[in-house]
Amino acid sequence: MEIEYKRELTKSYMCIKTDQDFLPFEKEILTRNSISGILPVNTTFADAATVCWYDITGMQAFDHALETEMMDSQMLTQFLVSLCGTLERLESFLLDPGHLWFSRESIFKNNRDGSFWFCYCPEGKENITEGFQKLMEYLLTKIDHKDQWAVKMAYHIYDQVIKEGYSLIAIRESLTYDRVDIEPVPDRTLENSRVELEQTSDQTEKEKTVHKADKADGKVKVIFQKAIEHFFPDLAKIKEYRQELAKKKEKKNEIQPIVFEPEEEEVRMGRPTVLLADQKKTIQGILRYEGNNQLSDLKIDTFPYVIGSAADCPGYVDCATISRHHAKITKVENVYFIEDMNSANGTKAGGTLLDYKMKVSLQANEILEFADEKFRFI
Repeated sequence: MEIEYKRELTKSYMCIKTDQDFLPFEKEILTRNSISGILPVNTTFADAATVCWYDITGMQAFDHALETEMMDSQMLTQFLVSLCGTLERLESFLLDPGHLWFSRESIFKNNRDGSFWFCYCPEGKENITEGFQKLMEYLLTKIDHKDQWAVKMAYHIYDQVIKEGYSLIAIRESLTYDRVDIEPVPDRTLENSRVELEQTSDQTEKEKTVHKADKADGKVKVIFQKAIEHFFPDLAKIKEYRQELAKKKEKKNEIQPIVFEPEEEEVRMGRPTVLLADQKKTIQGILRYEGNNQLSDLKIDTFPYVIGSAADCPGYVDCATISRHHAKITKVENVYFIEDMNSANGTKAGGTLLDYKMKVSLQANEILEFADEKFRFI
């Protein structure tokens, strides 16, 4: 089975060559119906094999999308809702869920609305339970751990799918967003305010609950402090040093005149603290604008260097024809590479239109075209 990507005018396709073909009724359903969540597909024949052409215009492969952003609770929720709805629609059209691929390169994220689309292939890849379990193992490495709700939800789902004999029905039940039995992480400040405002007769029970919560918080703080002192012994030394200074000051009974004293000598450690925020990024390349809209030059100072109209792009370009995440530049040793991120209007390097995930090396003074905007790489 071979996978490649092709661009034709404003359309982008993922082409899969397989020895198997759709059953007649499957082909009829897929070509006559636009099934939300299933990538539109047409088939051709080449070299005694079936070639499935999946329309992925305006989308990014899941693994590609997670290179530029971590999975937060909003993205995880959208993914679970999209998957759950797609499984239900497959059943309503009498299509076999076993032909739904769960590999991260065959799942696509729609850049316009954030929905997810799946590949229904004539060649059944693997058991749906095993496929989803492997996908969840990968997604756990991409979860934004600053988003506690996303972490809780992801591990809850994973705990369910690793159970022996876990069925498709159970998967669908756990993926239904409003049925995931997870309590959100409480906000202590908001919770305390709510408790103060509520009028209830059972005040004693409340006090017990608050006492238990405070006791639990105290245990967490102790464990956290011990972990810090274990993994960062230098911090413990600094703490002892400061305590000794405080004791010396307390012993002084005389009122000292107010004078400017030099700052306390810094404790010498094996690894001195460095304030990274003060270090300026080194410019490693420039994309000089050569278009007609008076756009700014782009200074390459980080890798991967994503170019697009989204505000979070290092190479931000304020232009309506450029996709949110249009293209990216990477560097291997001293060689620069340009890669299209399945942009709507395409990327050209030296006049060559790049297919999705097609990576080509950059030469000095080479012209790059993002949609209808030109830049020169220097």
